Amino acid sequence: MVQTQLESRPAPAADVLVTGASGFVGLHVAQALTAQGARVRVLARATSRTAALSALGAAVVVASLTEAERLRQAVAGARVVIHLAALTHARTADELERVNLGGTRALLEATLAASPRPRRLVYMSSLAAAGPALHPLGRADTPKPLTAYGRSKLAGERVVLEAAGDLEVVVLRAPAVYGPGDAELLRFFRLAKAGLLPVPSGPARPLQLVYVRDLAEAVVQAAFRPEARGIYHIASPEVQPWAAVCRLLGETAGRKARLVRVPAGLIRAAAAVSEAVTGGLGRSTMFNRDKARELLAPGWRCDTEDARRELGFEAGTPLARGLKETWEWYRNAGWL
Repeated sequence: MVQTQLESRPAPAADVLVTGASGFVGLHVAQALTAQGARVRVLARATSRTAALSALGAAVVVASLTEAERLRQAVAGARVVIHLAALTHARTADELERVNLGGTRALLEATLAASPRPRRLVYMSSLAAAGPALHPLGRADTPKPLTAYGRSKLAGERVVLEAAGDLEVVVLRAPAVYGPGDAELLRFFRLAKAGLLPVPSGPARPLQLVYVRDLAEAVVQAAFRPEARGIYHIASPEVQPWAAVCRLLGETAGRKARLVRVPAGLIRAAAAVSEAVTGGLGRSTMFNRDKARELLAPGWRCDTEDARRELGFEAGTPLARGLKETWEWYRNAGWL
């Protein structure tokens, strides 16, 4: 494993520095970058699993977003910084803000102070920063985040966009991401395999998703496409109601899973109990009251035309194929 502690030695040369590369999306991004021939350096905490990144040939820098001097050294020499690291759920909104805003601000300050300075910063945001919508949201629409996570990601967006006069800044907003390695979708596949899938009762709730390998391709385009600037929504143009997504999950699992309509009030109550129980144990949970708000939102749609026109990117993986590849990966990995 190539690791650098950043004490007195400079970090290995790199075209790209990636934070959050040991995560689900990050590993796919690192794979896409190395496939393009980029020299990749990744920022990882001492507790992160980095064997797969080292196997790709990435240089692993052991440091955190709270270590200003090490951050500056990690950034130095990279042409592009890709910021994927984020907290998706926490016990409090302050914790989300401390990581998603504070960590982003620290990385930006290190980027601006680095010598030589990178020319571009790519910030991975979320459709949660824009908020839910029944019509395709564009980058000119006023953001209306529904959750603490969405508000923290929007705050991070605003911080990096303020630096657009000093850096080339690209912000990517992604909806729910699925694909090989995703632990969240695994839960639904297990339910589908059991023959039951819960669906919120009420309206159709149309949504767009994005396959992780498509998202990784978009990140590569954002990193190296000369004209890329500003905010882009990265999602499949395919729009499906949640019930149709669940039916596809069942078909992929080889089961005609029965959809169980769950009242909104029961979803909210279950989320509140889940949050209270895990909070009492000193932990956070993905299924919390904010997650219930997302599940019960009227829809999650976005306009991907700017990405197609300016990044030359369009998500090309149909949902049925993406789910099939994900299912097969779970089986081969022994997750199912």
